[in-house]
Amino acid sequence: MSTQRFEALAQTLAERDRSLASAILAVEPALEVLRERAARAVAVFVNVALEHRVPHLTHLSVGPVEPDEKHIDCLQFKVRRGRWEIVCVGKPRGVVTLVGPYRSGKQEGPCSEHPLHGNEVEAALDDRLVELIQSASER
Repeated sequence: MSTQRFEALAQTLAERDRSLASAILAVEPALEVLRERAARAVAVFVNVALEHRVPHLTHLSVGPVEPDEKHIDCLQFKVRRGRWEIVCVGKPRGVVTLVGPYRSGKQEGPCSEHPLHGNEVEAALDDRLVELIQSASER
């Protein structure tokens, strides 16, 4: 197998995206802060649910910050409970898109866009987490 085509493709794409790589890396710290906020909120919910002996409500997970599934120039993390999830997508232009809660495999939405840092995005993330937990806990 010749690797020349793949080497040339990698070089072409690397040249195209050279400035984008640093822009993506600049988003990561802010997205990590939001991910930690989500993880703390989930931990508080889980601990109180366990204190009240309702372990069936505690199966929540906060995923890692990773490359976005849809956009090559973004990062994401997900919060899940069963088939319910929200996605937090950090974009190099300095914004975060919050998606959900929605059932995986179904149409995604609702979506909202917020500044990458600050009270607005933190409050919106908290609201989405509450909606996720409520939706995933319906009987």
